Amino acid sequence: MSNLDEAFILDGPAVISDEVGGETLAINLNTGAYYVVPPSALLVWSAITGGVPGRALLDGDSDPRAGALEAYLNRLVAAGLLRRAEEALAPAVAGRWEAEGLDLQEHTDMADLLGLDPIHDADEAVGWPVRRAED
Repeated sequence: MSNLDEAFILDGPAVISDEVGGETLAINLNTGAYYVVPPSALLVWSAITGGVPGRALLDGDSDPRAGALEAYLNRLVAAGLLRRAEEALAPAVAGRWEAEGLDLQEHTDMADLLGLDPIHDADEAVGWPVRRAED
């Protein structure tokens, strides 16, 4: 079965997402990676993370965007941002999206900071976000 036929939701509580300045930020707290979903992919992101199966976003089986959408879904799943939903939601998607607009920008520059336990891993003298020296 293709990921296009599956319903997904955001993999919370380990994954959080919020819109900031017209872009959507998602943070995978398990890995410390954060992702930027640009406005061009927001319609698809909102539908997918809300439990709408990918196939519902296509205009039939021969839609040329199907490959791009399936690749995008695979990337979101591989990043650990989604989990399978127990049930699919009825599609209520308004708007048009383009395959070229499906983007997900991954950033790992803060992964070490986000992965620090502020109580147990922080330096006792300085505090978070300075890592405690290894003994």
